[in-house]
Amino acid sequence: MIYQNKKWLWLTILGFFLFFSKENVFAANANISVSGSSKTVVVGNTVKVTITISSSQALGSWEFDVKYDSSKLTFVNSNLEGNMRSTNVGNGSMKSKTYTLTFKAKSQGSAKVWVTNSDAIDWDEKSMSTTDGSYTFNIITQKQLEDSYSKNNNLSSLSVEGYELTPVFGKDTLEYTLELENGIESIVVNAKAEDSKASVSGTGTKMLSEGDNRIVIRVTAQNGATKDYVINAKVKELNPIPLTIDGEEYTVVRKTDGLSIPSTFVETSMMMGEESVPIFESDITGYRLIALKDTTGKIFFFIMKEDGSYLLYQETSFNGITIFMITPPKEEIPSGYETVEKILLGETEISVYKNKDSDYPLIYGVNIQTGETNWYSYDEREGTLQRFDNSRIDVLSKRNDRLLFLIFVLSGCSFLLMLFLLIFYSKTRREIPKSQNLSGENL
Repeated sequence: MIYQNKKWLWLTILGFFLFFSKENVFAANANISVSGSSKTVVVGNTVKVTITISSSQALGSWEFDVKYDSSKLTFVNSNLEGNMRSTNVGNGSMKSKTYTLTFKAKSQGSAKVWVTNSDAIDWDEKSMSTTDGSYTFNIITQKQLEDSYSKNNNLSSLSVEGYELTPVFGKDTLEYTLELENGIESIVVNAKAEDSKASVSGTGTKMLSEGDNRIVIRVTAQNGATKDYVINAKVKELNPIPLTIDGEEYTVVRKTDGLSIPSTFVETSMMMGEESVPIFESDITGYRLIALKDTTGKIFFFIMKEDGSYLLYQETSFNGITIFMITPPKEEIPSGYETVEKILLGETEISVYKNKDSDYPLIYGVNIQTGETNWYSYDEREGTLQRFDNSRIDVLSKRNDRLLFLIFVLSGCSFLLMLFLLIFYSKTRREIPKSQNLSGENL
């Protein structure tokens, strides 16, 4: 009986304790999380930090401070109420609030952003326990980033739908051949990179012409290193029309499907022997072009000159201006621009005329859009072109010539005047008697 009474006494005391302490047992929690837009940041780049305070209960008010490693990060901006401190009041239904801060990485190493000095109460003005979050960045240099890139630029497979390549594919074999019957106009090339971070170009449907066709499949590794795999697809050609230009062997391209025709030119035809072949004419420039393929399958356009010779035709575009560069007559080269140099424009080598007193070399050529032949001033830094006004240079040159002539005349007159004064002075001294002093009296 005594035992049972003690049992009920303890249960009563425990119930009383639980009743009066239930507010603390069931006190709400406010979680303050910190996350970043990227785990790894390159020195000089910015990164965003997101801070969210949240709770299962409506937030009454809260406050907290944000700290960061100032030796590694520079504060840029934030939407916190006090830049690096939050002090806010809820609205009765708000259970979360998100803030965004921006930092700039300034030196290599590990950098931390964290929340401290936090306090929160719910809408019923009951104190809430808080959990403070943090986030750590790994800051690296641009070189470290590039060194981390994959260098793998191999293919894991290469094939042509419906055909077999020779030799059998191997990732270290870069050249393949494919023999095709006459009449085959296209093939489908498939390739896959060994590394998922690498990219592959040159695949898909490839248009073919009779004779040799060189198809390049380029693999670019994550670090930018490239590797080219080549398929030499040869379509049997019926009665090829050969041409020899400057010792190089070519054949006439007779199928123009998929051929990239130069701007302002339209396709027509002409008889070559007993066969009609396609050529391309421009009413603007008056040029007639023919498409020729070399022994590697590469196609070029040549100007058909009136004397029966051929001149390689290559267009070069600058900020909307398309030029066919030609060799200027010697007498038309502007004064001071005798030096000829080769420079690379993309993958094309062009000839320019330079003047030691000018940072802008000159280019001579035909404007394909207008048909006019002009000198052009080329800005190597901006890659832009502007028509060169040589008449202004001529005017300045003539002015300089006149100025030099005037200087020469004035110099001559000054010399003669000085000579006359010297002679006059010498003659005057001889006429003064030695026995006469300065006052004119005899000694």
